[in-house]
Amino acid sequence: MKRCWIGLALLSGVWAFGAGFFHGPDWVVAAGLALLAVLALMPRRPRPASTGQAVLAAAVLIPALAFLPWPCKMAPILLAFGMVCRALPIPRTWPKRVGTAATDAGTLMLAQGLALALYKGLTAHGHDLPGILARPLTGLAALVGLDASYNGGEIALFTMRKTHALAATWELLLDPVSVAFIVGGCLLLAIHNRWGRTLGTFLGIMLLWLPLRAVLMMAVFIHRALITDYDAPLVLMNQFWSGWVLLAFLAPPVLAAMGLVSPGSIDRQWADSPPVLAVRGRHALAMTVLAVALISAGFLWHPVGKRKQGRVFVDEYHSAWEPTERPFDTEWYGHDAGYNYACIYDYCSKFYEMSRLTNAIGPRTLEACDVLMLKVPDEKEFADSEVRAIESFVEKGGGLLLIGEHTDVFLTSTHLNQVARRFGFEFRSDCLFGIDSPFDQLYVPPVVPHPVVQWMPPMDFAVSCSIAPTGSGRTVIGSTGLWHLPADYHASNYYPQVEDRADCRYGAFVQLWSTRRDKGRVLAFADSTIFSNFSAFEPGKAELMLGMIEWANHRPFPVNTRAWLVTLGILVALGAAFLLIHADAMVGLIAACALLGFVLAGTAARYDHRRAMPVPDALRPMTMVTIDRTFCDAPLSKSGFIKATPQGFGIFEQWILKLGYFTRRRDGEGVLNGDMAVFMHPNQSVPADFVTALTNYVHDGGHVLVIDSGLNTKSTAGSLLYPFGLSMDRYAEDLAGVLDLPEDWPVIGVSEARPIKGGTPFAKVDGKTVGSVVRYGKGSVVLVGFGSRFNDDNMGISTDIEPTPEMRQVFEVQFRLLRAIMEGTLPDQEKSTQPGGV
Repeated sequence: MKRCWIGLALLSGVWAFGAGFFHGPDWVVAAGLALLAVLALMPRRPRPASTGQAVLAAAVLIPALAFLPWPCKMAPILLAFGMVCRALPIPRTWPKRVGTAATDAGTLMLAQGLALALYKGLTAHGHDLPGILARPLTGLAALVGLDASYNGGEIALFTMRKTHALAATWELLLDPVSVAFIVGGCLLLAIHNRWGRTLGTFLGIMLLWLPLRAVLMMAVFIHRALITDYDAPLVLMNQFWSGWVLLAFLAPPVLAAMGLVSPGSIDRQWADSPPVLAVRGRHALAMTVLAVALISAGFLWHPVGKRKQGRVFVDEYHSAWEPTERPFDTEWYGHDAGYNYACIYDYCSKFYEMSRLTNAIGPRTLEACDVLMLKVPDEKEFADSEVRAIESFVEKGGGLLLIGEHTDVFLTSTHLNQVARRFGFEFRSDCLFGIDSPFDQLYVPPVVPHPVVQWMPPMDFAVSCSIAPTGSGRTVIGSTGLWHLPADYHASNYYPQVEDRADCRYGAFVQLWSTRRDKGRVLAFADSTIFSNFSAFEPGKAELMLGMIEWANHRPFPVNTRAWLVTLGILVALGAAFLLIHADAMVGLIAACALLGFVLAGTAARYDHRRAMPVPDALRPMTMVTIDRTFCDAPLSKSGFIKATPQGFGIFEQWILKLGYFTRRRDGEGVLNGDMAVFMHPNQSVPADFVTALTNYVHDGGHVLVIDSGLNTKSTAGSLLYPFGLSMDRYAEDLAGVLDLPEDWPVIGVSEARPIKGGTPFAKVDGKTVGSVVRYGKGSVVLVGFGSRFNDDNMGISTDIEPTPEMRQVFEVQFRLLRAIMEGTLPDQEKSTQPGGV
């Protein structure tokens, strides 16, 4: 059974390609490695299972199959498949051999997944090796001939071209694939009842191999640097986050384990069991469920606590950056108008009592405050008396929200850290980039999200810094697939050049941190840009702001639930282990029960989070414009950036905010949950049930705006509009000329305008209708056939620029159109009460 080590290595590689620790998931490679691992783990003689045990295991695993995300879902799939194969009444041994291997693979993957979750959490807190490990590693590198020296966090590696300051990190010494292999190897030997010297030999192999592996990685790094042409850019760091490289570096320990560590005979396995579990075994399985549920609840459950009054103070005294005072209106354009928190402040004011602090914080300043927001304080540092006042505010039950930005830009992190260090964390002076694409980072909330992010859709970060916890607390947003660079203080915004550098740290980082002090809570977020006017209403961002304020607006639970639950869970786990030593129980059943415990705890935690901290109710009316993303795939802004294509409407979407309206992007019938639904160049098929819902939405008072043009060659607008008697003339030639609009509207020219049939005209070109409205029930439907005039090519390539007079005229037409739709002042006609009756 020496090939078990090959199977274990392949399972470790599954996580390299499926977990997204460095690169985005590659499901084809991950699934292929899992299949090969099962084949390598197949024993000569199988372990059969009774039908009752297989049915029990499969039933226990059903919740996990529905609950867990990929690649974690692979473990219960393998377990369920393996248990069923082992119980099939087939007079052949190979199904039971495959089932035995699949059961072991699923069990090993569970242990590896848990270990990597812990590894992610630990490395996100800090990547650097302690000097006691980094210095011997440097000495070993020098011993084998590398010109290396240790320089406080980096290992300097010399070449003629440059000296590479390679970061001495945990990922260099102990990468995620090696972690999975070590944990899996220990469990593999435990399954085969190979304790004592055998386990010690395996751990000894890995202890000797890991530093040697790190030195070999350094040697490969230097070799690649030496063979790179002098004029060619150095791109060397990708070897450290390549799944194939990390998997290949398991070959030596696999060969050593095959020669020195035998998993033992399959016939002597502790996992074998009689057809019917003994009473002691059943008790052990039940205790396993309880133990894992308690421990999981300790980590997954975040008690929300009692809600406060919702009085939010925003500090403007220390910050001239991202101000909130000046409204984002139809007269204000340019850089400062975009980098502004006016819109998100206005949005939050619909849910909370918002106030601004314009003076220094004194002992009594925060008496009427529930949540204090300190955002990118670039203007002034905090006096000691102010820091003491903030500490006292939190200790008495206040909520504190700190919002920082990349690289300590304009000394924002320096000032925030005057406060943050008092609560056991700090903002690092760095920039985080995506490994796959430097400026792309999509955060997807986990299967059991923290209450702060539980209502968020997937969200794009701009570029954040990272947070370094030094005390107790919990990670709210922890991300992988990232690498960082330190601040460049020669640049005006401290932003470093995005280049391949040996001193970068990579892997997991904390971007939203939560802690507590006595009766109060503290939150720290690392990307201020996403709440700017140009970005705040992209998916997930307004939801995140509300989530952070709402969490800070609750008092923490008086008891440290994590410590109590984990301690109790460990005691129950020890009892289960004692019973398992004296009773027969199948490894597959044990793993299935452990999964059930996790699922029960996760489900309960998720339910309690949603029950205790629902989306806050709006206290004041607001106008919400929803942008369809099911039937329209026109490019919109991403982290505020505009693609500037003829099919894009990013600026049109952002300018909706200038009217005091708010926007959000929605899929399916979610687009009908607002005051106005906007469809920009619809080009996807529209099902009949959505058309019915759309008709009901308009009848009940909703407004619909369909923006189309001759550029949209695959238009499906007709499917949306036919119940209302509106359509575009698909066979007519596009019109070009001056728009004939209502009398007091600006005059603009258009091209690619498409004639419209039906409704009451409000816009014409050469006497032909290109804009029309239909009243239906309490609502209205508007079709614009000159939509290309509003695309990003014509509206401007950036929200930072000052518009020309001609562009201002186009903007004003957009504003007039949207206001007229919401106010019902477009040309009217007798209202229809039946679809199509116009």
